Amino acid sequence: MRLNAIVMIKRIYGLTALSCIIFLTVSFYIWQNYKPFFPPPNQIKAFKTSAAQDILALNLGMRRLFADLWFVRLMQYYGTPEDGVSIYKPMTSEQAKAYGGGKYPDFFLISQHIIQLDPYFKNAVLYSAACLAFNLRQPEYAIRLLNSALEYLPKEWKYLTMLAAIGYSKAENPEKVASSFMPLIKEADCPVLVKQLAAFLNKKAGNYANAYKIYLDIAETSKDEYYVKNAIKELHKMELKNKSR
Repeated sequence: MRLNAIVMIKRIYGLTALSCIIFLTVSFYIWQNYKPFFPPPNQIKAFKTSAAQDILALNLGMRRLFADLWFVRLMQYYGTPEDGVSIYKPMTSEQAKAYGGGKYPDFFLISQHIIQLDPYFKNAVLYSAACLAFNLRQPEYAIRLLNSALEYLPKEWKYLTMLAAIGYSKAENPEKVASSFMPLIKEADCPVLVKQLAAFLNKKAGNYANAYKIYLDIAETSKDEYYVKNAIKELHKMELKNKSR
């Protein structure tokens, strides 16, 4: 009887030791491969005077709300009239051709700040990457932004599609660039800027049917007056061109 008790105690100690080893092994593996849900505070770079707001956002658990506010600021910043362009006078043909470009030195920094606050803000990532790569002619910054977002959403096909479009653009393949945007614009939450860019690229590549469908979708569904007016204008031009054939 005493012998059986000793054997039982040894088994219990053995199982306890084994459990501890397994627990420590799993804990070490999790610690080694741990990825925080949000970027830690030491990875958030303050943009100019944003430090106080960033601290408030972290302390109150309102990262997403503050990311929304910064996204509004980004669109306002990008929506300011460019040098030499008056909102009260018609643009020259050269100004119209270059509109959307210009110099916005803080665009990437603000976009980066938004992603550091909320790396799951897909609309902000797509909007910023499209602007940087195709309007501001800074594809290297667009790629950096997308790669940062992919660290938290590694299987996000929208980001991978945008990276492919940028790759095709660098290879000077307009048809591939245009076609790579088509899956994006079918999504209900696709930013209107991305839709307009897709329409422009399809038109440039000679895919007029696709371009017409996209402009029509913008005209019928967008709430942004500028994009709606531009879409209607483009539709009218394409219809006139089709009648003249």
